[in-house]
Amino acid sequence: MGSIADLLGDQLRAGLAQLADAEAPPEDDAPSSGGESASDACERARVIAMEAVLDEAEIDPVRVRGRDSLRGDLDLDDISLYALVARIEREAKVTLADAEVEAWVSLSDLLDSVSEAASNH
Repeated sequence: MGSIADLLGDQLRAGLAQLADAEAPPEDDAPSSGGESASDACERARVIAMEAVLDEAEIDPVRVRGRDSLRGDLDLDDISLYALVARIEREAKVTLADAEVEAWVSLSDLLDSVSEAASNH
């Protein structure tokens, strides 16, 4: 059994994103050291995850708290969570285990999990 992103057929979108990235001009703000530190990767992954949550929940960022429940406060259902996982895995270049995703209750759980995945990558 593959990851949730694989099960949803996210490979097509990822392939299209890679094509778009290949055609895009290089970014000027790329790190000069050839890679980012573990703390930079964790922070970048958390930002990507937070942006994905805000987009999916369609909520004002000032109203969101780490203790907010994903299903209750942010009104995310299974499909929304699968879409979040697919986007986060693709954009942050991390892999999130299905069991880990199923254990998420709050926004903090999600962000901590994504940060940990980025630090292990």
